[in-house]
Amino acid sequence: MTSSGVNSSAASRDSLLGYAEAVVAASLWGSSGIFAVNLFRLGVPPESLAFLRPLLGATILLVTLCLRGREGLRVDRRGLVILMVGGGISIGFFQIAYQLSTDAVGVPSTVAMLYMAPAVVALASGPILNEWPDSARIVLLVVTLAGVWLSVLGADSVTATFGSSGLGWGVMAGIAYGAYILFGRYAAPLYGSIPTVMYSTLGCVLFLAVTVPVTSGPIVWPGSTTAWLVLLAFSALTIAVAHFLFFDALSRIDASRASIATAIEPVVAASLATVLLGQGLSPLGWTGIAIVVMGVAGVGATTRARSTGTVLAD
Repeated sequence: MTSSGVNSSAASRDSLLGYAEAVVAASLWGSSGIFAVNLFRLGVPPESLAFLRPLLGATILLVTLCLRGREGLRVDRRGLVILMVGGGISIGFFQIAYQLSTDAVGVPSTVAMLYMAPAVVALASGPILNEWPDSARIVLLVVTLAGVWLSVLGADSVTATFGSSGLGWGVMAGIAYGAYILFGRYAAPLYGSIPTVMYSTLGCVLFLAVTVPVTSGPIVWPGSTTAWLVLLAFSALTIAVAHFLFFDALSRIDASRASIATAIEPVVAASLATVLLGQGLSPLGWTGIAIVVMGVAGVGATTRARSTGTVLAD
């Protein structure tokens, strides 16, 4: 194999690793609804949860990274501003919108509106990032989004009428999620995945520390040991671990592929709701889940096939 073939093989492994990281991150995010619903029941309002979740996640990240050494956190002043402002605002808006939509219309309906994000990314990644999705990617995107909607509509607890408040927050969550993916694809290759996730999360905490008290009143802290333990697990898994994996994935694969990989999230959410909350799916819902799995696996297969073809050509 020539040196170009070796490089192509390494690029193939790097791309597949990034895709796997995106799938694992989305799987962790799939547990978000379970954590959020239980914390609402334990007395933590959605607005407060939107702030407390990234606060604890940022604390876990900061302690972990400082123990490993701070060299990997160094960025110039311009990069620090971009990461904290751009990442902080996009993630902050998403946190507020997601929690309020979950509280207003429930997990299934929120997930349905959230998955406008892959379409937003597919439309914007070309002109913004010069990453134009090919026809196969577009077909897989349509298939995957259709599967998401079928799985959501097949949930026993789906909200029949969204209402203006739930609809507004759900749409905002979807748009903010798309902006967050696009920002990560821009920033992670430029500044590195560790600084991107750390400073974006810190920026999110600062943004929410100002906006949440102004818009909804004082922060309500967990009132029991159980609530604190649930919040700690929620923050560690869905902020510290998932955000690091996803930003690292965005340094390896393009935004549209990463956004399709995140469609595995409702599969995990539906499965957990079935097992933990007794919210089963109708045959329509399980059909949708099967379609989502096919779409996500299809993106991985096309990635492998395209990379293998390049190696053979070399």
